[in-house]
Amino acid sequence: MLKLLVLAVAAAGTLSAVAGRSPSAMAELEKATAAFDEPNCSAVLESVARLKAMPDFKQDDFVHRVTLEFSALCLEQSGKEADKAAAYADAMLASAMAGSGDGVWGVRLDREVRTKDWPAAVTSFERVAVERPLMLNRLPLAWLNYIDLQLRRANQTALRRRYLALFADSSYWPDEPGGSTEGFRFRYALLLADAGEQEKANAIARLLTNSSLLISLSLDPRFRPVFGDDLDLRAVTERYLTQLRTQVGRFPNAIRPVIDVAEHQRLLGRPHEALATLRTLEPAIKGDTPLSDRDDNVIWWWDQMSRAHYAAGDVPAAIAALRTASAIREGNAVNVSQTINLANLQLTTGDPAGAMATLKPLDGAGDGTASPYGVMQVVGVRGCASHRLGQQALADADLAYAASHRSDAPSTLTMLQLCRGDLDGAAASMIARLENKDQRHGALEELSTFDAPPNTLPRDPVDLALATLRTRPDVKAAAQKAGGTRNFNIQMSGF
Repeated sequence: MLKLLVLAVAAAGTLSAVAGRSPSAMAELEKATAAFDEPNCSAVLESVARLKAMPDFKQDDFVHRVTLEFSALCLEQSGKEADKAAAYADAMLASAMAGSGDGVWGVRLDREVRTKDWPAAVTSFERVAVERPLMLNRLPLAWLNYIDLQLRRANQTALRRRYLALFADSSYWPDEPGGSTEGFRFRYALLLADAGEQEKANAIARLLTNSSLLISLSLDPRFRPVFGDDLDLRAVTERYLTQLRTQVGRFPNAIRPVIDVAEHQRLLGRPHEALATLRTLEPAIKGDTPLSDRDDNVIWWWDQMSRAHYAAGDVPAAIAALRTASAIREGNAVNVSQTINLANLQLTTGDPAGAMATLKPLDGAGDGTASPYGVMQVVGVRGCASHRLGQQALADADLAYAASHRSDAPSTLTMLQLCRGDLDGAAASMIARLENKDQRHGALEELSTFDAPPNTLPRDPVDLALATLRTRPDVKAAAQKAGGTRNFNIQMSGF
């Protein structure tokens, strides 16, 4: 936005002789631009106050707009609510004028989202999509996904539909490493199906190429006719991998595109290719090479290294990679996700005592250290590990917690029952999930089958118990009633 303002003021200097545009106004604009460049918003706002008192502010559209833009951008940086409200008022005026920059639209959108003025926010997004689509592409995906979540939680279905339509459109493509429209399209298709507009939903579904989203959607009985009974997920994943490779060249200093390529090579059963892909970044990861998304994705590079090593049959290397990931702290706190992943890998590879030791820093995870879902992951791994170690009181307490909090992570209760050899209990919890419209997709995916792993490692007893559970007549009948399972011709995404 600063560059746009500088260019605007520089161009205006050549027009200072235009009738009614005073040299004093142009001098003040140049002073404001210099202060904005420092940056020195206090000085900018002093110039803004003088400009608003000049006749040019009311009589000259250019002076009026640029003054409002400076005001909005600097007032927005204040911690005072009154200043932020004033910034929004100026941004609304400036954004209604021809030639306004993206910055004031950012102020406008930010305010409407922070105050949860959803009708205004969605209308503003629609304006941006039509009038400045390149700005829409540059907005952070995490923020856009947050807004969608807030719309869903607020039950703003009609507004959410308008919002998702913008990002499901082929004119939108996020300009960030690993960015994709797929998540928006997936949610938009579900929303259309919920509204009974199945043909429109099917048209969106046919655009999807992300294997994880296709797995979920293909298990929804409403979309079964779109994908048929012989979905060739391997072919789709190969095509998607080709798309992902273009991201590596597009963002050469980013980690996420490399992770995405490696992940899909692993899903295709080629873990050694995945390791080779990840190792292209190893010197930069281990050194001090500036990477644009290091803070967000370095732990996930190590996580993906672990998954690739495990798929290749090298458990010690997989454990070592997750130890490195879990040692990278999140702020001043323990790295919850990677600590859980490490403990889970230790458990599934036959080291329950190691898993218990790894989880020790998360004993108080229920105090807010972890999300409710994260707490359930701790409970699941610890409950199974303590059962295998004969620490039955702790195992029973974790089972009771999983049963009373099952909505936080429905699969955890089933997994603990399988770990304990309680096939009847596991069948009951699985059937209950299959009968719950919000949980059946996850249950159907667990009951579906995938290609055999490309290694000869011993299978976890829970996986063997799950294979038995799939054969039970009551579970098979419930799964068929819920829409039916599938055989997917790629690897499972997890360890």
